Amino acid sequence: MLKNKIALATMILVGTSACFSTSVFAAPLQILEFKKGQLSSTEQKQLCEQVKALCQQGVQSRSLKTSDQNLWILSSRNDIARFKSTSAGLKLIGKWSIVTVASDDSRHKQYIFPKLFPLTQQRYAIAIIDQFSEMYSGGGAGIERASFYELEDSGNERPFIKNYPFSFNRMIRACFSEQDYESSKGKCHDEDGLSLDIHPIKPMVWQFRYRYSLDVSPASDSGGKSFEGSRNLNIDLNKAPEQPNIPKEWDYAGME
Repeated sequence: MLKNKIALATMILVGTSACFSTSVFAAPLQILEFKKGQLSSTEQKQLCEQVKALCQQGVQSRSLKTSDQNLWILSSRNDIARFKSTSAGLKLIGKWSIVTVASDDSRHKQYIFPKLFPLTQQRYAIAIIDQFSEMYSGGGAGIERASFYELEDSGNERPFIKNYPFSFNRMIRACFSEQDYESSKGKCHDEDGLSLDIHPIKPMVWQFRYRYSLDVSPASDSGGKSFEGSRNLNIDLNKAPEQPNIPKEWDYAGME
């Protein structure tokens, strides 16, 4: 009887340890940044042999390594490549050629945000940012909207979030007369802005942390008051809402 109890206790302990090891010691999901100048000459040679486009004249690259020791490359021509570390060196296991919109309008450009966003331990996404600017009398605004795409093993990009507010900053002129300048206390613009931080909580769930601020000039006739606000949203990436639930005034997307 005693031997049976000891055997049962051992089985429970081993099972518990296995579960504990899986849940606690799994690497946390982290957003990783592509950075310049991190490759050795050997690594550079190996990736050039497999993806010549990464090493063409004028092409600059950034890199990062994930917890599974895969090497990711982002080139200035929007090529993304994933390499696996093997005993024989780096081996190409994935490649994506990202198409961004070319625009003759200097007020609009599109670029890949230089970070890798984890969906799970093995699945990753990128963000493509639409950047807009506008100018008006005595003021202006800069606006960024983000769309997220999973990098699929097939070499395709699967969209799962489109056109979310990413950031903006705006200035609106408040001084129009000598009296306005005198009452403004050196501040002749209403200014507001939005910023976003993203934090992976668990596989397929990110927390979007929006921060908004409004600074109203003493000379303003807008009727508004200076304000700072924040909102944390847990987004299920399997069924992300069409737009995040933030106040309308925080979601400035440019003049209509």
